[in-house]
Amino acid sequence: MDGGPLFLSKCDTGGISLKRAYTDIPEGQMHYRFSGTGSNVIIFLHMSGSSSDEFELVGEKLAQSGFYVYAPDLLGFGSSDAPPRYYTLSDHANTVLSFMEQLGIQKAILYGNLATANMIVHLGVNYPEHIAGLILAHPLYAPDPVQYAQKRNLPEYSVVTPKEDGSHLLELWSRCFKYGENADICDARCRCLHSAGILGETLHWALFEDTPLIEMLPRLSVPTLTLAYGCFRNPEALVETAKAYIANGVVEAIPAPVGTPYIARSHPELLSEIILRHWSSGALL
Repeated sequence: MDGGPLFLSKCDTGGISLKRAYTDIPEGQMHYRFSGTGSNVIIFLHMSGSSSDEFELVGEKLAQSGFYVYAPDLLGFGSSDAPPRYYTLSDHANTVLSFMEQLGIQKAILYGNLATANMIVHLGVNYPEHIAGLILAHPLYAPDPVQYAQKRNLPEYSVVTPKEDGSHLLELWSRCFKYGENADICDARCRCLHSAGILGETLHWALFEDTPLIEMLPRLSVPTLTLAYGCFRNPEALVETAKAYIANGVVEAIPAPVGTPYIARSHPELLSEIILRHWSSGALL
């Protein structure tokens, strides 16, 4: 791959041999993780309030299976620079394209989780020549503007600001401990939200302000795998919508309690098996 990183180090993750680096794009400096030697490139894009750390385990498993794996921190998250202004989903999508260009990545499979699943559809529709396939991990097809307005006013979606007694840390913990996840996963999520600060939920809100995905899907021609998480209400509706609107696509439902937004952390073996199975079948080519 072209485009040398500005900084490179071994990531100390208890035997996980991902490396970390920084690269410059027009909007700022992006931090990313990477591993592998294969010619098949996959780029993992984290959900809102998270970072590339989300894909440490599954990234290593796919790298061992012949993929070249990248996982950047989107601007405003992890160790990347903050964006110069409030970013829409299409803005974030453009930074992914800049990231690919800077590293000399001509074509890749893109994996998006929740809000970033919606985001990568922009790239699949507008830049199909650079997209080998999409993996949409539980996208939101028809965001409800009424629900959006209601959620923005709920206390659990407000910005958590530091307090002298440390109670803000307990507040973060209570927000993160969802879907029956364990303490290690909750701790990682809390650290990401804490470091993101006021930017922590901006990807989530940008999703509700974006063009409804259901209007874009008929224009999507690249191979697409949709994953439906069983932890959410009515995942069957997502399955049926994906089947109806994505012409070149397949769908897989992942039942609860395994099927959650944290599957890359909690069950990396299963997620890598799902991706490899669909890739081997030609569904992502």
